[in-house]
Amino acid sequence: MTQTTELPMTETDSAAVRSRLYKLFALVFRYPTPGVYEELRSGKFPDEVCVHIASLPHLETLENECRKMEREVRKDLESVPFPEYETRFVQTFEVGAPAPPCAPYEGEYREGEARTAIMLEVSEFYRHFGLNMSQEEGKRELPDHLCAELEFLHFLTFKEAQAREEGNGELLQGYLLAQKDFLERHLVKWIPTFSEKLQKQADVPFYHELAAVTSQFVNAELSLVRSLLMDFDAGQA
Repeated sequence: MTQTTELPMTETDSAAVRSRLYKLFALVFRYPTPGVYEELRSGKFPDEVCVHIASLPHLETLENECRKMEREVRKDLESVPFPEYETRFVQTFEVGAPAPPCAPYEGEYREGEARTAIMLEVSEFYRHFGLNMSQEEGKRELPDHLCAELEFLHFLTFKEAQAREEGNGELLQGYLLAQKDFLERHLVKWIPTFSEKLQKQADVPFYHELAAVTSQFVNAELSLVRSLLMDFDAGQA
């Protein structure tokens, strides 16, 4: 009998997995649907996140936090029907006086900076890559929404994987630089504060853990991208 060995993950594979993680984090912070609720309640969503995190060396320190999040999701939703979960989501992220307890918008967490300026800068990032916010009825989001920013990183890492697959060094460098700039100037600047606020005020307990994992993820991503760019520059010298 022959024993099969698992092939090491390539840099293209790694970029694709990272892209999937950004997509998963964006999905779970969106307005809940029965389908997403079932994936959370069954453990499918948190398990997929943890499996992907475990496969990436730069996220090694996140594994324990991720499994903690997985346990919290199962425990919190075990006896919570979808209508109640939906209500708690709305009360945490969408309604409140004078504002929701934890509004998922970057401009709400950047003290001393005008939100309009932040939204314009974020929109300019999107437009540079030919992207625009959806204007479809019922799906309109502002550009500084957490999900929109995570979706943008999902796009950039997907294009990174594509550039690696095609061996296009110029495009690869461009997508890596865009990731670094966007993480430095936006996500890393506000998600830690958003996470801290959720720990104090959210009415959906497992979001405490989910936000903590997301915060650590984007910080680890910034460190990785900086390292990849240094390696890229060294290779070009």
